[in-house]
Amino acid sequence: MRTKTIGILIALAGMFLLFREQGIALSPDTLSWELILAATGLLVIFYARHKPRHPYLMIWGGIALGLGIHAWGLNRIKDWPSHWSMIPAIIGASFLLLGGLIRKNRNHGMIGALLLLLGLFAWPGVTEIPGLNPAAQILNSYWPAVLVILGGYMAFKK
Repeated sequence: MRTKTIGILIALAGMFLLFREQGIALSPDTLSWELILAATGLLVIFYARHKPRHPYLMIWGGIALGLGIHAWGLNRIKDWPSHWSMIPAIIGASFLLLGGLIRKNRNHGMIGALLLLLGLFAWPGVTEIPGLNPAAQILNSYWPAVLVILGGYMAFKK
């Protein structure tokens, strides 16, 4: 069943890209690689939701969905944040939402929360958020401490 699903996804992506390359009545903005990545991530999430044997597949689907949306936003929206800290924030959001809240796994929730906070505090734009400015200046300097905490948690968890 797994190879059949992967084969269908690859064939669909190939069809969309073939249509795009041949100029067949599909908008190039509609079928960009970013949206194909996001759609693939969404399909993987739905597949993993109905197959409880693959608990980590949902997290990978969330990461693909988040990265696809982020790449689409970088190319289409002028003020989209392009700082590297969006990557750990996307991965952390996937762990927190799909692993921690939906799958009810405390370890995934903790890892997701820490990675999301790491991405938030490493982002230079956090100082512009009202109410967070005093704390954000300190946290923007000490965000590597979140990495130390995450590494220690993962190394010494029971």
